[in-house]
Amino acid sequence: MFQGLSQGATLYILYKNEPRMEKGRVITVNTHLPQFNPAQPQAMFNGMVTDLTVAVGNETIPFAGLPATASVANFPDKGIFVSEDQGLVINELTSMRDNSQRIVDSYDAHKILRDKCDALLLSLNPERQKEMQNAKEMEALRGELADLKRMLSAALGTKTKEE
Repeated sequence: MFQGLSQGATLYILYKNEPRMEKGRVITVNTHLPQFNPAQPQAMFNGMVTDLTVAVGNETIPFAGLPATASVANFPDKGIFVSEDQGLVINELTSMRDNSQRIVDSYDAHKILRDKCDALLLSLNPERQKEMQNAKEMEALRGELADLKRMLSAALGTKTKEE
């Protein structure tokens, strides 16, 4: 629990956006009742909070308002997960990896779904269908024009800009 940490204790910090983990050393610990915030009056009923100041390398990082009786805290806006227990960080990292694997595994199914949605949207929107047809025809004409340029160049024995 965060309230049980003392000066010099280790705090594990997982930077979820990278991912990378660093160990920090607790410099100060302050457990207290949370200050009243009119925007979040229910926070007063959540119990004590702990403020930590942690040294990571040459940097000092404050962590305010950690639940005093918890062993982990998540800061999704900063992409940071902290814990006093390395095993809990491993669990969080494993969960992140498993979630990413599910996303990767569903890639092909979602690609097929996207293609089917595109086809359905085209069939329901004749104007967009006409635009897509025109774009395909324009691309085909460009390809044919490039082929004709190469053939003409070869016949005349001259070089084109592309060569």
